Amino acid sequence: MNNNLEFSYNNRFPTNNKDKFYFILFKTQVILNALFIFSYSAATKNLYLFGPIILNLLALYIKPNPEKILERMNFIFQLFFQVFIIAESYFYLINATMHLYNWNLPSSIGLLLVSMLVMYIPYTIVFYGRIRNKLLQLLIVFFLFEVVAMGASSIVTYGTILYFNPFIGAITNSAFLGAIMFLVLTLFIMHHWGYDFPKMRLSKAASLKVMIPLLIVCIWFIMWNAFGGGNSLLKSFFTFNFSGISWKPQFILSGLEAGIAEELLFRYAFLTILLVAFKNSRYKIFYAAGISSLCFGLIHLGNVSAGQSLANTVNQAIFAFGMGLLMCGIYLYTDLFYVPVIFHTLLDTLVFSVSGELMSGKVTIVDSLLTVFETGLFVLAAILLLVAVYNRRNTSFKYSF
Repeated sequence: MNNNLEFSYNNRFPTNNKDKFYFILFKTQVILNALFIFSYSAATKNLYLFGPIILNLLALYIKPNPEKILERMNFIFQLFFQVFIIAESYFYLINATMHLYNWNLPSSIGLLLVSMLVMYIPYTIVFYGRIRNKLLQLLIVFFLFEVVAMGASSIVTYGTILYFNPFIGAITNSAFLGAIMFLVLTLFIMHHWGYDFPKMRLSKAASLKVMIPLLIVCIWFIMWNAFGGGNSLLKSFFTFNFSGISWKPQFILSGLEAGIAEELLFRYAFLTILLVAFKNSRYKIFYAAGISSLCFGLIHLGNVSAGQSLANTVNQAIFAFGMGLLMCGIYLYTDLFYVPVIFHTLLDTLVFSVSGELMSGKVTIVDSLLTVFETGLFVLAAILLLVAVYNRRNTSFKYSF
C-alpha cells in the first residue's frame, strides 16, 4: 500500500520479546520514580509523599493482558497516573539534586529532553503499544499531545531553578521542548502500530505548474496575514507594514511548537490513521482530510480558556479548519510533510511577532466575512489538490489537475 494515496500499515502485533523488554524498562522506571520521590520526601521531611509512592509502586503489578477486574482497574488507573507521576518524580529529582548539579547549564536542556524521553517511551509502549482500534489510536495521540507536548515539561520545571532561567524557561513555557518530545513519541508509537513515517520525497505525480503558483500564493498569504497594511482592504493586499515586529524568543519558539506538534498530530497521525480507517471507502482521502481538519479547527476553541474572546476564537477555529484542509491537500499532493510544517511555523511565528499569541480586538462583521472568504479560498484550493490525488488512483474520474 506504499503509494501516493495511502500510508503503509502493518496490522501485526509487536513481538513478545519486545513487549517484555519495554515492560522491564517501564518497571525499572517505576522503581526510579519511587526513589526520586522518596529522596525528596526524606530531604524535606514531607510524609505526604508516601501516598504517591505507594500508588506508583502498584504499577509493578500491571500485566500486558489484564484479565481480573482488579488488574484492569490498576491498568487503567496507572495509564493516567503514570503520565503525571513521571513528570512529578523528575520535578522532585531536580529539587533534590540542585546542590549536586548545576541545572542552569545550557546542557541541561539536552539532559532534560533525553532523560524524559527515556522515561516516557516505555510508558507509551506498555500502555498503548498493543491497541489496534483506530478511534482509540486517535484518542491516544491526542492525549499524548495534550499531556506530554503541552504540559509535561511545565510540570517538571515549574517552581524549580529551571523555571527562573530565562533561556530554559522560554523553551519549556513555549511548549517547544514538549513539541520535540511529542515528535519522538509520536513517531515511535506510530511505527510501533505499523504505520510509515511521514513522507519526505516529492511525489512523481506532482506538477510544477501547480506547485510553483501554490508556493507563491502561500508566501504572499503568510506576509499579508501578518503585515498587511494600507488604508483599505484592497490596498492591504499589496502594502506591507513591518513596524511593530517583536522578535521575542517566546514567539519564535511558540511558532515552532505549533508547526511541529500540531502538524504532526493532525497532518501526520490523524490523517494517517484516518486513511487506514476509511481504506475500504472510495472517498477516503476526503473523509480523512475533512475529519482531521475539523478536529484541528475545534481544538482552537480551547483558546477561550486562555482569555481570548469568543468571537475571535470562533473566527480562529473557522480559519484553522480551512488552513488545515489546505495543509492536508498540500501534503497528500506533494508527499512532502515538511512543507505544511514550514508554512504553519512561519504563519504563526510572524503573527505572534506582530500581535502576540492570542487574538485581540473587537471582531467586526467585516472581520468575520473576511475570515469566511479566506476559509472558502483555502477549502477550494484544498479540494482541487485532493481531487488531483483522488485521480491518481481513480483514472476513470475525468477531472484532471
